[in-house]
Amino acid sequence: MTPEDEARALVRLLWRQEPVRSVAKKGPKQRLSLDSVIDVATEHADARGLDALTMRALADELGVGPMTVYTYVPTRDVLVSLMVDRVAAQEREPVRAVLLRESLADAVRAMHAGYLAHPWLLHVPPWRDVLGPGRLRRYEAQLGLIEDLPIADVQRDGLLALLGVFAAGSARDAAAARAASASGFSDDQWWQVVGPELAAAMPSGAFPLSSRVGTAVGEHYSAPGDPSAGFELGLTVLLDGVEAWLANGAVGPVGSAG
Repeated sequence: MTPEDEARALVRLLWRQEPVRSVAKKGPKQRLSLDSVIDVATEHADARGLDALTMRALADELGVGPMTVYTYVPTRDVLVSLMVDRVAAQEREPVRAVLLRESLADAVRAMHAGYLAHPWLLHVPPWRDVLGPGRLRRYEAQLGLIEDLPIADVQRDGLLALLGVFAAGSARDAAAARAASASGFSDDQWWQVVGPELAAAMPSGAFPLSSRVGTAVGEHYSAPGDPSAGFELGLTVLLDGVEAWLANGAVGPVGSAG
């Protein structure tokens, strides 16, 4: 399949322009559909990560041969894009509050929660994701939060992109911390090993600021940090900056206009 054919197939599948088909699975009255393929693939990636999602592994879970899966989705890349759109469709819409700050905070928290529920999203290249109905619904809802702002439309898009980048970056740290905790070797155990080794390896007094701040963080959290606390602090600072940017007439780096 050429890249052009793959791109056309993706759009048609996202918007259900291809003929709907289903085939019988093993067992009585069990049928396979495009939606069920996407759902099982999403569950597989949630449980095992995106790298573990192969067409053969998916076929095994569906109880069909690998070639049957290809009759629903032509490539793995198309499948992943369909999964991204499905997750976006299931994400709760942000609440439009009286204060813009509260609306934007809720939008960021919704995106952040989506990444934590589906950590594999953090490994999907976002640049050429086609706007399917799920992602477009979310984008429409987010734009509705800032529709009344006196800024250019390019800046609206840039502002939402900024919020999305922050949500993804914060979620990446939180997901990594969760994975480390689930490994059976806790942060506390890790530092019990690394701490003494690091103290012996570092020249005394060579990094006074790092040592002071690192010690304070370790004593406060009993860990290298707290992703949740970092997220809330970062969100506060980010929204402070957005408010200042708007108060100054939206002149700045958010978007290319202004």
